[in-house]
Amino acid sequence: MMRIPLQHLACLALFFLVLLLPATSSASSAALVESRQTGGVTLTGTVADAVTRKPVDFATVALQDKAGKPLNGATCDDKGAFTMPRVAPGEYVLAVSFVGYKTRLHPITVSAGASSQNVGSILLETDSKALEEVVVTAEKDLIQETDDGLVYNAENDITNIGGTAADVLKKVPSLAVDIDGNVEMRGSPKIKILINGKPSSMLGDNLAEALAQIPADMIKSVEVISSPSAKYDAEGTAGVVNIITKKSSVEGMTGSVTGTLGNRTNNLNSNLNIRKKKVGIRATVGGNFNDRNGDSESEQQYFREENTIQTPTKQIQQVSTFDNNGRSIFAQLGGDYEFNEHTSLSASMRLNAGRNLSDRTLTTNEFTPAGEERVNNFRFRDMENTGRSSGLDMNLHYKRKFKKKGQELDVLTILNNNQSGSDYQLAENNRTGTITRREESDNQGRNREITFQADYSHPFDKWGSLDIGSRAVLRNSSSDYSFSFARTANAPLQLDPVRSNRFNYDQDVYSTYLSYTYRFKKTYTFRLGGRYEYTNVQGQFNTNNIDTNLDKPFHNFMPNVMVMRNFAKGQRLRLSYSTRIQRPGIGQLNPYRNESNQLNIRYGNPNLDAELTHNTDVNYSWLIKNTSVNTSAYWRQTNNDIAHYQFPVSPSSDTLNTTFENLGKNAVYGTSVSASTRIKKNGQAGLNLNLYYNDLYSFVGKYAVSRAGWMYNLSGNLSYRFEKDFSVQTAASYNSPRISLQSRSTANYSYSLGLRKEFLKRKAGVSLNVENFISSLNTIRTTVNNTNSNNLNFNNNYNRIVRLSFNYRFGKMEFKRDKALERLTGEGAKKKG
Repeated sequence: MMRIPLQHLACLALFFLVLLLPATSSASSAALVESRQTGGVTLTGTVADAVTRKPVDFATVALQDKAGKPLNGATCDDKGAFTMPRVAPGEYVLAVSFVGYKTRLHPITVSAGASSQNVGSILLETDSKALEEVVVTAEKDLIQETDDGLVYNAENDITNIGGTAADVLKKVPSLAVDIDGNVEMRGSPKIKILINGKPSSMLGDNLAEALAQIPADMIKSVEVISSPSAKYDAEGTAGVVNIITKKSSVEGMTGSVTGTLGNRTNNLNSNLNIRKKKVGIRATVGGNFNDRNGDSESEQQYFREENTIQTPTKQIQQVSTFDNNGRSIFAQLGGDYEFNEHTSLSASMRLNAGRNLSDRTLTTNEFTPAGEERVNNFRFRDMENTGRSSGLDMNLHYKRKFKKKGQELDVLTILNNNQSGSDYQLAENNRTGTITRREESDNQGRNREITFQADYSHPFDKWGSLDIGSRAVLRNSSSDYSFSFARTANAPLQLDPVRSNRFNYDQDVYSTYLSYTYRFKKTYTFRLGGRYEYTNVQGQFNTNNIDTNLDKPFHNFMPNVMVMRNFAKGQRLRLSYSTRIQRPGIGQLNPYRNESNQLNIRYGNPNLDAELTHNTDVNYSWLIKNTSVNTSAYWRQTNNDIAHYQFPVSPSSDTLNTTFENLGKNAVYGTSVSASTRIKKNGQAGLNLNLYYNDLYSFVGKYAVSRAGWMYNLSGNLSYRFEKDFSVQTAASYNSPRISLQSRSTANYSYSLGLRKEFLKRKAGVSLNVENFISSLNTIRTTVNNTNSNNLNFNNNYNRIVRLSFNYRFGKMEFKRDKALERLTGEGAKKKG
């Protein structure tokens, strides 16, 4: 860790105070000038530790009016004493702060007629931030609340070290991650995931694979925004998840290197931060190795139904094994330039490339209703798949802060470009080992997204603040898929036009929003807004030499309202309502037929419509000593719900079609409870529960279908830092059985234990993390019911994970006095004199 001179740290605190100074009203500024011209009263006092009564040297003392606007400031000397000259008579508040202590608001009354006034000794209570001399080692709570949701501080969770973004999201309240890495928020997989507040092309259709490429060591925190304002893109019916990566904003040079060895994950990541006066540069580079293996079994019972009586016709059993090896590298370069204290320009570029090798076998056996094997229908398939991807994300961000506090202009341009390639080879054998079929395919795809965005915030002196903005997102996806086959081992491959496919798809979204926020006496907060989005969809698909054209423009207006009441002792009540939209993705629209499993053919549906969701949330939180509790009750209603739909090709066929449909209504009624507490000064514990009732109704197919049931997610964590820089932490999560309109699956779980030892004054550390160490397999049982069959599937995933990580931090940080600070304290004039 880096040692920082006390004087520089105090100067930094005053510098941030200066940034608020232009927000003072003209009347306040005039009063301050008048007080300096007419002499005023000289304030003196001292700042001390509330327990030891020792002076807090170089603490920051800010003079504020009763509305909280800063008027003047001073820095304590090495004995904790401060002096503030020429203060006009009146009522004020002294805001006293220093790293490692809670900010103290101390009201004072400056009397007229005296030349000086001593306010006495102001005592500061220590905060939960641990200081070693003045080493920046602030220990944030693992979970913190915001107006729109919560923040999970991933960098404080040692069980994340050496893992991936999927490992991080498992521990976030309101989120659930299944064994395949798929993410849900309050029971819905339809969420908008951002990186540093911006969309990324790497988070495309295969989100689980993308999350496995992001190292956990890069992630600073995760924001869960369950009640997004109209300022946010309306996409993502359940809400928004914002992954915030680490970066440095202090002057100097810092960096770190982290290496991990494990049975499932191996990675090496490094980052460097350089800041010199107005210029900052950030660079990150690293690579990941992720391996997965497992097997699955399935059993399909086929029947013929007459007068509600089901007569068995045959049984098919399938056994599959898989071994996936993923490799990825990434590099990121970012920088920012501060023209002055009001204007800045930042840019970043991220490059990523990955490759995934997958070996899979599929054995198919068919039996009569009496249990006799039909040998002629035996099939053994050996499949090899290679997937490649490369992406480029670039963004340019201009920010302008005006003199009035909270008045800001943001202009943002983003370019995301992702290219992918996939090919597979398949050989099918019969019972005698003779090759009866060969297949080869090649798929080249590209996704491009360009975003132009402008946001403006304008505060009013007495009437709240207004946010307005516009956004244009231009998306284009294309793919060229060719498929060839042969019926013998030596026959030449022939192109199959039925399974070859080309498409080009455009989805352009133009939106504008307005959001008004009003705060009344720091007790009530009202927010009212609306977002209008126009979507232009065009596409050309070609399958089996048949063209399919899409031209489906549509528009939506989505209101947003929030009311919040603050009570005494940290209690807060919030009511919010919003509407969200989920547009179908290219993987759901593309009519390409995937027949790698000849009994389950998968393809997209180009006729899908967007789904619209109504979200209502009531949230209540309070603080009891060192324990914070957050509770919510919510209702989510989705119409035109997009989901998987499975049905037989014909009533007598053993082949199933799996596609996507707008299945109708999906209603969720739920409640969530999150609690976290401090254990003395060195430990903390948390518990999270999300319980909801899912009501599904569909009018697709011959008959109306409905299904409903209770589901829940439960997670918890416990950590403690012992003496001599030794830490221990444990975490666990449990996802109850899941239901969908046609299927039901059993529960899945995850638990971990992390040990960490730091040395070299916390510049270096070694961490050992183990996950699911009691049982090596997590088996998920899924049943799917159709009109002519009942299907039972067992997926066995090897998920015992051991990781050993080493990290080292280097560099030096400094805090420099700014000229604006000298103008505020008057020290610049003293030096000149």
